[in-house]
Amino acid sequence: MFDTELNKFLKPTLNEIAKLLIKFGFKANFVTFAGFFFGLCCFYFIVNSLFLLAIIFLFLNRLFDGLDGAIARLNGETDIGAFYDIILDFIFYSLFPIAFIFLDLNYSYSICFLLLSFVATQTTFLASAWIIEKNKISISDGHKKSFFYSGGITEGFETIICFTSMLLFHEFIDYIAYIFGALCWITFFFRIIFVKKILSSKNDII
Repeated sequence: MFDTELNKFLKPTLNEIAKLLIKFGFKANFVTFAGFFFGLCCFYFIVNSLFLLAIIFLFLNRLFDGLDGAIARLNGETDIGAFYDIILDFIFYSLFPIAFIFLDLNYSYSICFLLLSFVATQTTFLASAWIIEKNKISISDGHKKSFFYSGGITEGFETIICFTSMLLFHEFIDYIAYIFGALCWITFFFRIIFVKKILSSKNDII
């Protein structure tokens, strides 16, 4: 929901850091995989109840997720880079909540609901991008991506808030998971309505 405005605010800083990394020879794909490694570290620290360290590596993961895109825009974006970025992001988004099941099986029901909600938003995210590309529909979404970026009320910033809250207030994980999961379903239906609307305008739906 706030990603577009937040990206405008963070972009200059990320670009400066990206330029520095490029000078030292870092490539976008390396940063993508390094960020995923930080995500694995976050998973490990959650399982071992080291929540402060988990927060640090959560933010490192998200920072590198922004930096790989900044480097790619400066050096030239590639399809394989976008592919690595999206699949590793989605794997991390699943690993993070699953860590709490390893921590305590009592969280299983709420975490499973959250994971199902993530599947719903991720599916509509990718399907929307495919539909827009397939039909060559031009939509100005306010920020450049390798593919169409379908928004909603649960985007990257909101997910970070959710994950951080789970680490800071892990005794309330059930409530956080159910509330954020419900918001994800709102985003799911919003995207369905959005795609149906734009396709209807092209007379693609009977």
